[in-house]
Amino acid sequence: MNSSLREKLDVKLSPLRSFLMGKRFTILIFILACVVTVFSIETYGLMVFAGIICFILIVCEDLMATTLPFLLLAMTLIKCYDSYSTFIGYVWLAVPVVASLLFHFIFYREKIKIGKCVWAILAVSVATTLGGVGFLPLENYISLVGFYYIFGCGFGMLLIYILLSTYIKAHDDYSLSDKLTEIMIVAGLFGVFMIAAYYLKNISTVMDTHSIIFMQWRNNLSTFFMFSMPFAFYKSTRHSYYALIGFLFYGCILLTGSRGGLFFGGVELFICITLLFSIDKKHRVPYLAIIIAIALTVIVYFQDFYSFFGQTFDRFIMGLRGNDKEVRLGLFARALYDFKSNPIFGTGLTYFGNRDVFHNAKFALCWYHCEPLQIIASFGIVGVIAYVYQGLTRLYIMLKRTTVFNIAVVGSYLGVEMMSLVNPGVFCPVPYLFLVTMFVVIVEKCNEKGENETIELFRRKARKAMKNEKQKVASRG
Repeated sequence: MNSSLREKLDVKLSPLRSFLMGKRFTILIFILACVVTVFSIETYGLMVFAGIICFILIVCEDLMATTLPFLLLAMTLIKCYDSYSTFIGYVWLAVPVVASLLFHFIFYREKIKIGKCVWAILAVSVATTLGGVGFLPLENYISLVGFYYIFGCGFGMLLIYILLSTYIKAHDDYSLSDKLTEIMIVAGLFGVFMIAAYYLKNISTVMDTHSIIFMQWRNNLSTFFMFSMPFAFYKSTRHSYYALIGFLFYGCILLTGSRGGLFFGGVELFICITLLFSIDKKHRVPYLAIIIAIALTVIVYFQDFYSFFGQTFDRFIMGLRGNDKEVRLGLFARALYDFKSNPIFGTGLTYFGNRDVFHNAKFALCWYHCEPLQIIASFGIVGVIAYVYQGLTRLYIMLKRTTVFNIAVVGSYLGVEMMSLVNPGVFCPVPYLFLVTMFVVIVEKCNEKGENETIELFRRKARKAMKNEKQKVASRG
């Protein structure tokens, strides 16, 4: 396309693009997502949000503008369990979405850039594709569900990584790390709204039972909270009250009734608090005040607290004791058996031989519900090597430059990895694996630009600010 025409369009579209990247648009789509979840109109929400994303792809060159609408759409849809028969009727939406993506990548074309994680993702792509070779029948590979998960977790994610590396850029007019932080906190706050709306809708049941209420989507929502929690605590290094939002996210995890969220969310919360006390000495007093206030509240009202949340703790203990009804334990044992039967390439992602233990929903796999066991059973020794290589590469990229933001991303990444120990987690190409891939790309971009302060520089600035404050107080005295 003629460069002068492109420049003219950039000028004309500049106000619209600023709006799409601004707070007013964030509030607008947040309200839209709230309406969708309150009235349970997820099918209409799918069409509206898909339309919004397509529109953004056409008029805006910055892919980050699509991230929040995509996340809010994904979160509204987690309530629609086993609804393949409903949403397959909307498969036609793929046509405008794919067309918009092609338009974006062609019209706003950039020189292909390949990040440092490419070889690790390539290794995983090969292992994922070879999983079950010589064991699975061909139809398991070429089925729609097989293509989605095998391609989505493998070469499809490699393609996404290359495209994100090419089209996500660190801009001069805004901070890429700040934008991601804002998006993840807003997504977490929408999760809070989902919990509040669900409890208000079922308030009579809550009042009768004086306990949490069942929600099938508890693990998925808890995973989103664990993605968001470290970013709230990262933001608190600038404004300490954001720590309250971090604690709120964990409180909402407890309200979901997710056992994995209860335990691993608690571990993530502990890591966040420990890192805050280590890194952000300036705000230790308000952090400590918040923790003491929460702890005293729990102690004073412990009986009521345990009465309300107790069933999750009880289910957690029963699972540890090996309750006969605990499906995961049966799947764990079966995973080891499947690995021994096929140690090199495993049984493949689309192996359904364990349906006697766990009967999967339509268009879902027969998961082992544990990432390490999923790897060894589905991909064998080849998969173990590839996934260990990928995990180490991701951590190397995230920790190569020790900024406070990078530490927050690591916390978020470890959160979803912990939840993947008891759920499919990162084996869901969209949205979880996509988010992890995007995190890696954004960290790479921020590191290249030197966008964020290292921990040491952050501490030095904090010490200087504290010293100046003391001098001001002393001068007043």
